[in-house]
Amino acid sequence: METTKYITITTFCQYHGIESSLIFSFRELGLIEIIEDDPEPYLEEETLGQLERMVRLYKDFELNPQGIEVVIDLLEKVEKLQEDNQELKRRLRRWEG
Repeated sequence: METTKYITITTFCQYHGIESSLIFSFRELGLIEIIEDDPEPYLEEETLGQLERMVRLYKDFELNPQGIEVVIDLLEKVEKLQEDNQELKRRLRRWEG
């Protein structure tokens, strides 16, 4: 049985030097999921990589949450296109051989 690890939003925000309102903005845009629980809300460990990517975009490029949403969407589309391209290359090699 796999154990899910969690981190509180307060801890994450203190570590990254950001306000918790940024995290809640990401949730409002549907970019992350926050687990609401007493005494405070938290994040699942598996979402941290994506969230840290968003925080870097916020800090490095001074993007607002809506801009980050656009960038994340475009990055996901590029990754999908790259996967499709690799699959097409594999299929083409079969016909060439």
